[in-house]
Amino acid sequence: MLFTVATTPDEREAVNAFLDEHNPRGRGSTRGYVAYYAATSAADGQIVAAAKLCPLHTPQSARFFAGEDWRHVYCLQRLAAQGVAANVLSRFLAWCLRQIGRDPRVWYVATFADSATFDTRHNRPHNGGIYRATNAVYCGLTRSSRVEAYVLDGQRHSVRRGPKTLRLSEIPAEAALIRGTDKHRYCWAVGAPLQRRFRLRALQQRMAQYHFVPAYQPRLLIRILRRLRIFTLCEVVCEVLK
Repeated sequence: MLFTVATTPDEREAVNAFLDEHNPRGRGSTRGYVAYYAATSAADGQIVAAAKLCPLHTPQSARFFAGEDWRHVYCLQRLAAQGVAANVLSRFLAWCLRQIGRDPRVWYVATFADSATFDTRHNRPHNGGIYRATNAVYCGLTRSSRVEAYVLDGQRHSVRRGPKTLRLSEIPAEAALIRGTDKHRYCWAVGAPLQRRFRLRALQQRMAQYHFVPAYQPRLLIRILRRLRIFTLCEVVCEVLK
């Protein structure tokens, strides 16, 4: 597995095409500063995972994570994988964070896990397990029903256009509106080791009030019930032996 930074137009278009196919939200922004990363198979050179990082879309969101340092907050805008193990994806994501951390402008990287989407590999709600595996700090749950995107002619379009957000009057009347759902917030501190340590401590102090609560998982409940039955059976056998 090879991890690379996509710099040429052809490499970036390949990343965008991969995201269009494997990310339900499409390729994301292509304007302004966007960092493109790809994981390719050593056998055939095909992309198996891709990520895009860019500045966080609004100052209000950035201030939530870093306060007065909001200009140094970037975001993991898109992440997708196909046919790779979870540990490979976590290694790729950790590598992307180290790469973006070399930019002195980037102190924090935030991301959001949409609770309305499902992980197709496990058929469980997407609650950010891959982010927690890379030691992201949990930053609470957003609650919003505002319009985030619209669908026109079968294509999804974001209402955010760089620094501008479209008004409802600017969206075509025939478009289908997509409203936001609850999202889990996560954030990483990046940069040189000593700087990252101080930034992480400050981030943890700001987010100490938030605690992750996993979504209902039927498989987990089944495993718990099985263990309870085993314990109950052991107690019965012990009583019989007595």
